[in-house]
Amino acid sequence: MNKPSTKLRIMETALDLFNQLGTPNISTNHIALELDISPGNLYYHFRNKEQLIEELFATFEAQLQPLITPTFAKQITLEDVWFFLHFNFELTAQYRFIYRDTDFIMLKCPSLTRKFQRILKQLNSSLLSLLNQLAAAGALTTSAKHTLEDLALNMALICTQWVRFNQHLSGKNKADVTSEDLSRGVYQVLSLLLPYLDESYQAHLHTLRSEY
Repeated sequence: MNKPSTKLRIMETALDLFNQLGTPNISTNHIALELDISPGNLYYHFRNKEQLIEELFATFEAQLQPLITPTFAKQITLEDVWFFLHFNFELTAQYRFIYRDTDFIMLKCPSLTRKFQRILKQLNSSLLSLLNQLAAAGALTTSAKHTLEDLALNMALICTQWVRFNQHLSGKNKADVTSEDLSRGVYQVLSLLLPYLDESYQAHLHTLRSEY
């Protein structure tokens, strides 16, 4: 197996340290020390911390794009929505420093502000599309435009903030994000739909919760 390149190792280490200790608390010297390389070696690949953050953000965005700009099947199921949300939560957990340290990141890397806004809008749009399709399939008892728009917005809020909120709620270390935590987050998102779900779909949602 080929050894990962120095640039990739720097990115992986920075991601881990940003996630664990917070982006404002980590310097390029901390990353170099963790990797046991000279600061000069790090600067050869990244001229500063801001460039490293931008590169990690670009990687996150590239991995997220296929999810938030999908081509959904003509008929989707509640299980499809469950897996859509779970994949989103997995990425959110993997790059949780982005949603946790947003204000700091946008201050240091203003070029990311519009990109971050675009991600949020695309996520909200994808969720609204899913809701419209659930309504068309008869899974939801309402198709009112304002109701679905409100639901999509609240779902997007939980999708982006659940990992951080759950860690504070449970008192867990920032590094601890389990599959159970993610499944709980998915259920919290879908529980918003319970008042609007057809009875048979309500039962199916509870089944999904127990299975996953």
